[in-house]
Amino acid sequence: MLKSAHCHASLGREIRDVLTWVEAQNEAVDVRVQQSSFRALDKWAYREDSQSIRHDSGKFFSIDGIRVRTNWGYKAQWEQPIINQPEVGYLGFLVKEFEGVLHFLMQAKIEPGNVNKVQLSPTLQATRSNFTRVHKGRTPAYLEYFQQAKPHQILVDQLQSEQGARFLRKRNRNIVVWLEDEIEVKPNFIWLTLGQIKSLMAYDHVVNMDSRTVIAGLPYGSHDEDVIDFFRYLNGGGNGNGSGLESNPA
Repeated sequence: MLKSAHCHASLGREIRDVLTWVEAQNEAVDVRVQQSSFRALDKWAYREDSQSIRHDSGKFFSIDGIRVRTNWGYKAQWEQPIINQPEVGYLGFLVKEFEGVLHFLMQAKIEPGNVNKVQLSPTLQATRSNFTRVHKGRTPAYLEYFQQAKPHQILVDQLQSEQGARFLRKRNRNIVVWLEDEIEVKPNFIWLTLGQIKSLMAYDHVVNMDSRTVIAGLPYGSHDEDVIDFFRYLNGGGNGNGSGLESNPA
């Protein structure tokens, strides 16, 4: 993991090449998003029985109202709508070594709320309603690799909560699975090192929130300072203080 974090160019791609690829994915996507009244939405409506906005199937999520009372913070009481989605979804990366460096399979994923159509997302980003195909759509790509992963392939497997101010007790399964076999890489997917991903995080609207939350939980292991400095040196970062290798005086 540490070696991947210090690798910023791999498989013939530097950061500028990845940004060009993301831009090409944006240009290839044809999408139109427009605001609509709830009355005009198909299969979504306000339900008197539950006093919430929900889908006809009862799946996906609902918009509920809550009243909050607390002795913490700047306000003692308030009311607000909140997203209620009790399902546990997948936020998962497939990872594989290339040329001795761990790579993460990312997808250029479109979401209707994105300001720039697509952003770099985990390999699998899906709620239970999505991957069980309640919407009658396609099964998410690479789902089987997460569902059929053997214990020794799983590097990370955590339940993490969503933003509690907007979601009601919502959790996702953050998971990283080591690939042992070759796979076909679909057109909107790309292999990137951890170092490349972290560099891309410095750009606006490139790496999405779900990718960031999974990467935040990655284990780097316990390493001596000399090992860390060695990888910094290989990556052109010098001896750990940013000044380059010290030279012996003449």
